[in-house]
Amino acid sequence: MELAAGVGLGGVVSALAGAEEVAITDYPAPPILEAIKANVSANLKEPLRARVTVEGHLWGDISSDFATANAHKYTRVLAADCLWMLGEHENLARSMLHFLADTPSARVLCIAGFHTGRAKVVPFFEEVVPQQGLEVEDIYEMDADGARRPWATERDGGTENIGERKKWLVVARLRRQRAI
Repeated sequence: MELAAGVGLGGVVSALAGAEEVAITDYPAPPILEAIKANVSANLKEPLRARVTVEGHLWGDISSDFATANAHKYTRVLAADCLWMLGEHENLARSMLHFLADTPSARVLCIAGFHTGRAKVVPFFEEVVPQQGLEVEDIYEMDADGARRPWATERDGGTENIGERKKWLVVARLRRQRAI
């Protein structure tokens, strides 16, 4: 499942990589969903296209027909560049946990740029993820050349240069919290 898919790239690649079933979701506005459907049609041939559904999903809404029919169904939940709205962090994490399969190997794969500032990304991983019943299994930063560095909640005393921070992404793998 891909949350906030934009153009649906993650979902299309998932289908091409062999996923048995893919749900590509974004805000439930017809123009957004129609654009995703057009991209799926343009980039996937049958029988792969038949494995993909495009659905509207408002983060945090776990009572819609789609949400109730697909609760705890997906072994992989993808979220790319979804962390720039602080006010939606809890809803995003609620959707992640709701759709994530209740199996030991199920994971949320999350990637986000720092273009809107590290301060908007940090609370998601440090506060919201544990509060919502998820935990960080692995987290690091990566640049466009594939260089990795450890995750940091702050760099350069909080004055991280905007040009420098735009070169880096946070990459995280989340899972359901494990019993202690």
